[in-house]
Amino acid sequence: MIGKVARFGSSFLGAMHYCYYETRSNHSLDRSRIRGELIYAQHLSVTTLTDDRLRTESKSRLNLEAMATTMQSMAALNERTRKPVWHQSFSFPIGECPPAQVMVGICQSFARTFGMENNPMVAFRHRDREHEHFHIVASRIDVTGKNTAKTSFNYREVAQFCRAMEDRHDLTPGPPTKRERQHQSSDVAVMHHHEKPLVQQSDERQPAVPKPLIRQNKVGV
Repeated sequence: MIGKVARFGSSFLGAMHYCYYETRSNHSLDRSRIRGELIYAQHLSVTTLTDDRLRTESKSRLNLEAMATTMQSMAALNERTRKPVWHQSFSFPIGECPPAQVMVGICQSFARTFGMENNPMVAFRHRDREHEHFHIVASRIDVTGKNTAKTSFNYREVAQFCRAMEDRHDLTPGPPTKRERQHQSSDVAVMHHHEKPLVQQSDERQPAVPKPLIRQNKVGV
């Protein structure tokens, strides 16, 4: 499982539109087609409405505007946080298709790990690429107006979180990220650096050979 470094923004509706609607080749949104499947909602009411613009058999879609309004109103309780939107995505290797309940479990673990158990959150599943993936749109502000999101060293924590989820849900391990490889190289370098004095000490502690014996050996006695 691979987790991208989180992106922080100011528009909940914009983030949810990106996760819910299809994108054109020029990266603009096509609001007449839906690509995101809602798999998880936390501290939010989920409602639907009829939209005749949809080019699908069903003209029903999620009321994203209502959910975004709820998230925005809670975020407004904290005036210090200018970018309350946490947009996170996780992807799986080609051929691995975890069931929805596994993704829900990952979402719940994500909320606990990153301090957002009491924060509004939604997750959308995508199947428009070779590898399945899902997006999380969460508020960094909880229901009381406090910024509870843990964002320090985000890239390290996300990588550690992915390894933990792979073990817990028996998922295929993802390749190490560039930063993980750099840290592994740094750890090896530090290990070698600490090993050198030990080798020198072991050489110094070897008992010295008496000089008379050394002379006899040279002569051939």
